[in-house]
Amino acid sequence: MRIKTFIFGLVAVVTLAGACATPATPQEPAETPTPGQPSPSTEEPLPEPIMTANSVELCLNSRYSEHSLSGTAGNQQIANILWAAGKAPVTGAYRDIYVATPNGEYAYNPGTHSLGRHSDERVTGGALIINCDSDLAFDTGITYMLATLSSVSLWKSSEPAVASCPKQTSLYFGVQEVRGLTSELVAHSSAPQGDPEWLPDPSTDGQNKIEEVLADLKYVTKFSAENLTLQQISQLLWAGYGCTPHVTSNGRMGLTVPSAMARYYLTGTIYLANENGVYRYQNRNPSTDLTTRDHRIEPISSGDARNSLQAAVSGLPQAPCYIVICIGKDFGQQQNWALLETGFVAANVLVQASAIGLGCHFDTALTADQQSAIRKATGIPSSDIPQVIISIGGVTK
Repeated sequence: MRIKTFIFGLVAVVTLAGACATPATPQEPAETPTPGQPSPSTEEPLPEPIMTANSVELCLNSRYSEHSLSGTAGNQQIANILWAAGKAPVTGAYRDIYVATPNGEYAYNPGTHSLGRHSDERVTGGALIINCDSDLAFDTGITYMLATLSSVSLWKSSEPAVASCPKQTSLYFGVQEVRGLTSELVAHSSAPQGDPEWLPDPSTDGQNKIEEVLADLKYVTKFSAENLTLQQISQLLWAGYGCTPHVTSNGRMGLTVPSAMARYYLTGTIYLANENGVYRYQNRNPSTDLTTRDHRIEPISSGDARNSLQAAVSGLPQAPCYIVICIGKDFGQQQNWALLETGFVAANVLVQASAIGLGCHFDTALTADQQSAIRKATGIPSSDIPQVIISIGGVTK
């Protein structure tokens, strides 16, 4: 099912005729429009993205959703955000990116970093909207998360600040005042050092530049055999679903990812398997109280389950570490929001891994038999349904 839709309006000013840049190497041509759709016009290139001095960790730690959006977007802001969105790997059958403006709707071509006219549909309210047309909500989530991080990186640059907020199946932006970047660390482990649940503090700033990392994401299928350190594990889990300084409008402690109505659907359903066993990541204390913060791993089963995981999912890469993202059984109509959130988490893990010299691979669209086999191999409870396995490790040359 295609999930692209317009649900809320926006306002944006886009002067396509003024854009100029040397296009990147073209990839496959855009698909032929279906009957009844207007044919795209000649593509107009966007400016090349500007490089900020902001690190992956600083952007992750500073991100928050601004619900009231306004302002107008220029070509450079649109260019940076769409360029980042286009870097997301695609695990499903297709993924098309669209940007809506008051002048109409445009299709984005990541291969040429260009926009082509897609429809005459006009929208109002905000500064910019991105829609993803894909067969997997997971792929849409990855795309939106990379676009969001790119917008955060503009908070301290030569361009005006860009705020963001996902709404239903769309991603909205405003060009307006924001809170600013912060490296304040709030993710501390409640377990004492030496305890099996303890995690070292993650870093909230780094030496890398987020645009440089996005330009060279380490999405790979082959990994070195070297096991990850506890510090690396701590950093990756925090990047994926860790606590940050902001507090949501309903009084909950914010995370590195956005969540519909700050419900944080993946609380207590993210697991890690390495050479020592299987662990559940806990970012709350107590574990279901969204107004609390924590940063620890809860042992689920002892022993190395990695070979069993590889047997459970055909083609799963051999890797030193796996993160299994699950959702609960009882989300009903909110399940699609939870699936989007799995993409948010995976995107952050990929970006963080790439920043610290590691690679990732995603296995999605798991069958019911595979989900059952994963739970049996890892000890994950039957109430949690595996959706994604992230393979992580050093990148082989």
